[in-house]
Amino acid sequence: MTQGLFAGGRGRVLVFCWLGWVFDFYDLILFSFLKHGIAEELGLPLDGAVAWIEGWSLLATAVGGFAFGRVADRVGRRQAMVWSIVVFSAGALWTGFADGFWSLLLARVVTGLGVGGEWGIGHAVVADYWGGRQRDRVHGILQAGSPVAMAAAAAVAFFVAPLEGVGWRAVFLGSAALGAFALCGRWAMPGPDRGVAAAAPVAARQLFAAEHRRVSVVLLGVLVLHMAGFWCVYAELPVRLIREHQVDPARIGWFQIQINSVHVFADVLFGFLAARLGRVRVFVAFCLVFAVGQALVLTALDGVRQDFSTFTLAIAAMGLGAGTWSCFGALFGQHYPAALRATAAALFYAVARGIQLPTKPAIGAAMAAADSFAPALWVGIACALGSGALILALPRPRAAA
Repeated sequence: MTQGLFAGGRGRVLVFCWLGWVFDFYDLILFSFLKHGIAEELGLPLDGAVAWIEGWSLLATAVGGFAFGRVADRVGRRQAMVWSIVVFSAGALWTGFADGFWSLLLARVVTGLGVGGEWGIGHAVVADYWGGRQRDRVHGILQAGSPVAMAAAAAVAFFVAPLEGVGWRAVFLGSAALGAFALCGRWAMPGPDRGVAAAAPVAARQLFAAEHRRVSVVLLGVLVLHMAGFWCVYAELPVRLIREHQVDPARIGWFQIQINSVHVFADVLFGFLAARLGRVRVFVAFCLVFAVGQALVLTALDGVRQDFSTFTLAIAAMGLGAGTWSCFGALFGQHYPAALRATAAALFYAVARGIQLPTKPAIGAAMAAADSFAPALWVGIACALGSGALILALPRPRAAA
């Protein structure tokens, strides 16, 4: 089934893209896991200043997504990937030295600028090197880097940072060292940049020209809903369980590692099922599983301190449904030409993140008022069901890509 999947240097390509995405997402999610301690040390309100800092960093990913996406399509995938890693590593370094609201805000904005391009560029590269059913499988493997990153961030945040003499600053300084990985970009991808060599440059406004308008609107809409579900539920869950539901941080760390193991399986499984049954059909099914998983979490929420094992099983169902993220890279590869592919993927993915700027403080205020994580789960359920319904409006591609 996978014969020739990684032949001709393509294995090296996938490893570089995969590691770049892992390091990228690790740094972004690490802040979400450590923000409680950061807020306490810097004297910043978690549901006020810190929520806005996180929101502005997500908005910065939209700017970075557009900038690095255009570099990838106009100059080269390799150069864009290397510089995006350098920029988000510089942001991590700055975060480690932050001493107040403005320095932390600027550090996280720089981080967001670098983070914005990585996902779209990596998936554009996969679409350049793989086609047909192989593309779905490889997109699933690449997307599985996100739960690996979340598990690594949880392990560092809940087991390493609390150690005496470590702390959150040292953790971010260590994250900045990953910038050295960018040097590998010079040799990781064999031959010329396929996407750049394939066609003449295409203006970014073509994303909303008649040929691509409906696809762009639908994909952006689905991504916005998916991002809202992720940043309101998945990314907030660890801190809120500690704060609103008084769960021991060590239990949260192990729970994150276990649940993200399920998510890795879900991402890879989605790719193989999509190759056999169709992307949209499998996407809708996984959205339903994700909504059901969140409903189960909602029912187990009140008793989480007394019965954490039942709660963990409910979260596992939610993690299985999160495999939907593996669909997007393949859809961008199928619906857009090579000369526009990285721009579309990086921009839309990052814009969907950036739109979360107002939702972060709003959901934070709702949870603080309810003294519970329940409001975020209701938002997540609605987003999952909305995503599954909206993607059915996606037009069929004119030709197989």
